[in-house]
Amino acid sequence: MADQAGAKKSVRLATACTECQRRKQKASTRPCSREWPCNHCHARRIAHLCKFDPKKVLKASKPVSNDLRTPDTPSRNNADPEPDSLSSNSVSTIAVGDGFRRLGYLRDDENLLGEGAEQYRSAAISPNHHGSISSEMEKAIRSIPPKPYTDMLVQHFLSDMNEQYYCLYPPTFSHDYSTWWMGKAKGQTLTPEFTCLLLHVCACTVLYLDPEARQKLESELGESCQSLAEQYHHTAKQLSSTIAPGKGGLVQVQQLFLNAVWYKTEALFVGSWHALGAAIHEAQESSSKAKVSEFEREMRRRIWCILYTWDWQMSLFLSRPFIINSNYCSFELPSIRLETSDSGADVPSPITHIVLECQLGQTISTIPGVMGGIITPIQAISVQQEIEKWFDSFPPPYRLMDPDTHWDNSHYYVTMQRHQLHAIGYVVMLMPLKPCLTKDVDHGKPSIEKSLRPTAVDCALKLMESARQLLAHMLPANAKFHFAPFLIFDTAAFLCSAVIHDSSRSLPQRDKVVEAIGLALNALEQISHSTKTGAICYAVLTRLASSTPLSPEEKVSVSSISPEGSLDGPPTPATQPGLNTLAGDAYASPSSNFNLSFPLGLTPSEITGLSDIPNIDLGELGQIWDWDNLDLGFSNPAII
Repeated sequence: MADQAGAKKSVRLATACTECQRRKQKASTRPCSREWPCNHCHARRIAHLCKFDPKKVLKASKPVSNDLRTPDTPSRNNADPEPDSLSSNSVSTIAVGDGFRRLGYLRDDENLLGEGAEQYRSAAISPNHHGSISSEMEKAIRSIPPKPYTDMLVQHFLSDMNEQYYCLYPPTFSHDYSTWWMGKAKGQTLTPEFTCLLLHVCACTVLYLDPEARQKLESELGESCQSLAEQYHHTAKQLSSTIAPGKGGLVQVQQLFLNAVWYKTEALFVGSWHALGAAIHEAQESSSKAKVSEFEREMRRRIWCILYTWDWQMSLFLSRPFIINSNYCSFELPSIRLETSDSGADVPSPITHIVLECQLGQTISTIPGVMGGIITPIQAISVQQEIEKWFDSFPPPYRLMDPDTHWDNSHYYVTMQRHQLHAIGYVVMLMPLKPCLTKDVDHGKPSIEKSLRPTAVDCALKLMESARQLLAHMLPANAKFHFAPFLIFDTAAFLCSAVIHDSSRSLPQRDKVVEAIGLALNALEQISHSTKTGAICYAVLTRLASSTPLSPEEKVSVSSISPEGSLDGPPTPATQPGLNTLAGDAYASPSSNFNLSFPLGLTPSEITGLSDIPNIDLGELGQIWDWDNLDLGFSNPAII
């Protein structure tokens, strides 16, 4: 999927695009801007139909910069949008077509692309109309739930889940989805790769449904959502194994990526990392030199950018080498123009945060040793400087200080992206500083840990606040979004270690550190009833915090933090219930099999002492977290 030839200049064409020619767009009114996507196709959200005759080249235009560090944006034709152009609200709103006709359903003959759709070849229908269907394909088609339920799941994915990573472009996916059902009804040959993609969309979405939708689905389909998700996932994997490497194209890479998303949603982090590797390898196999449309090229840039971003982040969290070696693979960053209009160029694209995170990965990968999966305190200053430059490059809606929030209500994903970007920056900045929190400081001797300790504490506190704000924004609909809860747990655990090692009580900002530990406990307690990972994090942190030596005043400070205040953050949308309701049974999964009060079977009298901490079963959390990182010296009786 990567462009091995490196960046290429975009070409300005002498004639209007084929779509403007087909629509007979008069040059005397609003001429085609003659750059992809042109002003008219961009306004109508049909960039996939915007094509130019490659034989009629006039001159090469200046390359479009995708580097979000530069405040200037490339100039383009500022013609007013057409009267019938779609609004610049969320792309998902456009994609689902008036809220699936406000009933959650799409008609079989729905044409979401409008006029000119015949020029777009759907990825759902195979051009080969002969040959027998495989048993895996037959099983996969039968596994797709009835259309009304599939419509509901697809709508939920496009309007909510997709904005976390933006791996699917809603207009084309919606068209292919409608075409898949029409092809099924007509007995046409369906492609296995799109069928796999549809199954993985269903598998991921089922796990994120709100209680009301989950209860409706389970009662009418007669199976638990967990069982349905596993069924869709395993069926998709079986069918995917029949597709030869490099033959499924972009759709195959997308469905393999959603396979990794499914594992991550289930807190199977190592499995997700391996699934990510399969998606990356498929993308590399699919990066042929065959001519593709500019839209197809842009979609390939986007999915490769997502894969690269996941690669560097998961590799660092799992302390593993990067799968993608940037030294041998160059690629272009995707454009962010598809989702922004001429009249509102400052509206962030849903993929902006991925582009920014990709840029950060490219930057830190040049620091020696980082690509090996380990960052040491010696590299802390270099990492900090690069991340501060990265923070300074943010567009106004994502700034650390005084961000522009006027898009937060109309574009829900902007708030999520802002908090996620802040958390990503601070977590990478804290990585090489963690040993500074877990070492006994000798005040009579200079050391790198001693000099960096104030920075480490400050970074940890900022990370805790960013992670809490991200969690507050994601809940309650996305309770299985593990990134924010894990950051809260991991950061609080290292702060507990810092207090344990602070025998001289000279820890910088000790009062704020103690307060942050209390906030973390209450935040995790609120989600301990909705996810198994949250329950494990809460129980383990409870054990660790109860063993932390605190003064009577500090203990009062921790216990005085109310659950309602632990997830204070930006106001949540009016459609979401209060965050404090997460402690109730309304958000407990029907299949939950863990104790709601003390998930690991601990009683208040038992959660004291550190001697048996190494024997605690961390479950899936143990794949990415190790007690040894806290340097508590379990063999040292003085610390125990």
